[in-house]
Amino acid sequence: MAIKEFDLAYLADEIKDASFVSWLIKEGDEVKEGDDLCEIVTDKASLVLSVPEDGRISSLLVKKDDRLDGSTVIFTMDVK
Repeated sequence: MAIKEFDLAYLADEIKDASFVSWLIKEGDEVKEGDDLCEIVTDKASLVLSVPEDGRISSLLVKKDDRLDGSTVIFTMDVK
C-alpha cells in the first residue's frame, strides 16, 4: 500500500471554499470507496463527502471550524 494525500479539490472539485464540520471516520479505520468521510459546509449547503478509494486512514489533518480551500490536504490514506 502507498500513502496518498487527499485535498478538498480531489474530493469535490467544484468546491473552492468551505468550513470543516466533523469527521465520520477515525485514524486507523479501514474504509471502502463511497463510505461517508466527513461533513463540510459551504456558503450554500452542508455536505457529506465520501471516501474516494479503498484503504486505511493514516491521518486526519483538519478539525472543526477549519477553513478549507481547494488545495487544503484534509487527510492521508494508505491506498490499496
